[in-house]
Order: sequence, then structure tokens, then C-alpha cells
Amino acid sequence: MNIPVIIIGGGPAGAATALQLLHYGYECIILEASSSPKRKPGETIPPQALSLFKKSGIEEMLRHPEHLACYGNRFVWGNATPADKSFFQNPVAQGWHLNRATFEAQLANRVIAAGGHYLHGCTLLTTKFLNREWTVTYTTADKQVRSVTAAFIVDATGRKSRVARKLGIQRKVVDQLAGVTAFVTLPYNIQQFTYLEAVESGWWYAAPLTEFQLVLSLMTDTDLIPKSLRTASDLLSNANATTLIAPIIENSIASEPGLVVTSAATGYLQQRTGDRWLAVGDAAYAYDPISSYGITSALEGGYYAGHAIVACLRGNQDALPAYDWAISNVFSTYMKMLIGQYAQEKRWAEAAFWSRRN
Repeated sequence: MNIPVIIIGGGPAGAATALQLLHYGYECIILEASSSPKRKPGETIPPQALSLFKKSGIEEMLRHPEHLACYGNRFVWGNATPADKSFFQNPVAQGWHLNRATFEAQLANRVIAAGGHYLHGCTLLTTKFLNREWTVTYTTADKQVRSVTAAFIVDATGRKSRVARKLGIQRKVVDQLAGVTAFVTLPYNIQQFTYLEAVESGWWYAAPLTEFQLVLSLMTDTDLIPKSLRTASDLLSNANATTLIAPIIENSIASEPGLVVTSAATGYLQQRTGDRWLAVGDAAYAYDPISSYGITSALEGGYYAGHAIVACLRGNQDALPAYDWAISNVFSTYMKMLIGQYAQEKRWAEAAFWSRRN
């Protein structure tokens, strides 16, 4: 098979890139490793993300009933007094708690409806660039080995940066943040806010997934995860020592016994573009979830990546450097915000988690 663009990774960044390519009439194929969209902790996107959804032509996805409205942030950060940051005074009066599995399925269906090829269960084997053409070999969901040639390749493999690493490009990690997550069943409704609480070992995140289900995460560095934290019930027990989170989870139970541990480290590729390739989303720059910028970054990066690839294939030699400049500027702004956010919390200045950030 010969195709203009091959995208390795079918998450939000890869799908958003594909949608822009298809908009301009460029055929593409997505190779996604998972066999189907998986249940993930979800993500809260802020009100200002709506303009990006409109620009990308996917605004109606937010109307799906499994994406809940979010009316603001409730937090304990910098002192022991809970505070609210409501979205009601914004031009857009709400954000959204996304159901990640539903959202990624929506994006995949949109890519297919637009004429793209979206293949689940594919494992990348090799990449080779010769005579200005990429040849990619991969295994399909039924373990068959296939190959495809393309004029351009996109690394949308998240923090693993599989394509870039095959090219010998190193990834720089700024910290070792990880999320220890459980899904919790509640006996009652809670207000549709995002809940954040700083503690000595890191910070807690909680957000509703459905009317009676909550995602609960302890965000800390990988070496600071308590060894006693082995089950969802353990996580609930730890959360009972908090001020803001404990009342929310009172009388709740773990929906599943196991914990999900995922990297949430800030990091980036030391080179994000090259000869007929680029990285997008977390593969290029990965953000701390305290920024609420993960999904927005993926969609925005995919939007600009699609435009840059089209311009590159049409002979514009400045397209990829311009794309890299744009996403690098966003990351620089984010780093200043991140430093400022963590600097607000001084109660445990000598504790390992906070001293590493301040």
C-alpha cells in the first residue's frame, strides 16, 4: 500500500492530525496499538477549549451524554482552606469532564467517516526512510505482517515516542510524576467540579465520570508511591486523610479492585521534526495534568500538524520549522505557569515532592 501520510498512534493527537489531512484531501492511515478504545481516567477540559473544538469541526462531540459538564475547580492548594474557581463568569460558562473511551471512539469514527484508514491492534515493527519515502512494517490485529509506504510519517505514540526513538532521538524528562488511579462508585451525586488537593506527598485529583462514578488519582513521583498502595481500596483509605476529597468519597466503594498507574511526567523530544516526519501531542511535548492541557494540547497540536504536513508536501520548506516553533512556544509558556502553580504551595517546602519543584 502506498499512501501520502502514515500516522503511528490513534489517540486524540493522531486523530486530530488525520482529520486536518483529510480535510485537505490527503489520504492517510492510522496504526493504533490498542485493539479498541480503552477506559482511561478521563480529562477535564476548560471552557476556552470550545473554540478549538469549533475550529476543528468537532464541537458536536461535546454534546454526547457521556461527557459531563464541569462548572469549575474546587481546590485546597497553598493553604488549608477550600476555594472555588467557577467557570460561570467566563464567556463559555462550563468545561467538560470527558469520557476518554467515548471521546477517542468518536474521533476514530470521524476519521473513518472522512475517508481515513483507522486500524486497531497494530504493532509497529520497523521504519525505513529511503529516496524520500517511508516504509513501515507492522503486525495487524490478527498477527499478519504488513508494510505500507508513505511520503510522510507522524509520531503520535504519546510519551513513548516510538517513531522518534527508532530514529535515535532522545527524550528529555523534567520530572517523574505519575498518577495512581482508581474508579470509585458513589452512593450519591456530587457537584460537577474538578477537585484538587495538595498534600505532603503530592496532590489528589477527583472528577465525576458519570452521575454515580468518580475517578480518583494520587499524583506523586514514582519513587514516592507508597509501597502499601496496592489496591483501589488502599487508595480510598489514603484519601480519607484529606480535607476536600474525603467528604466526597464517604461511603463509596471501588468499582474495580486494581489500580491504574500511568506516567504524567512533563517531558519532550529533543527533536520534534525532521525530513518528512514530525511528532505530535505527548510524543512531542507532554504536560503535567495540573495544567488541564493534555487533551487540548493533543487536539491543537494535531490541528497545526495537519496544516504543516500539507504545506510540507506542497513544497513549503518552512512549514515544519514553523510548526516546531509554535508548539515549542506553547511549552515554554506552560513551563512558566507550571513553576508558578507549584510555587503557590509552601506548606511542605522541605518534603521531597515539593522541594523538587520549588
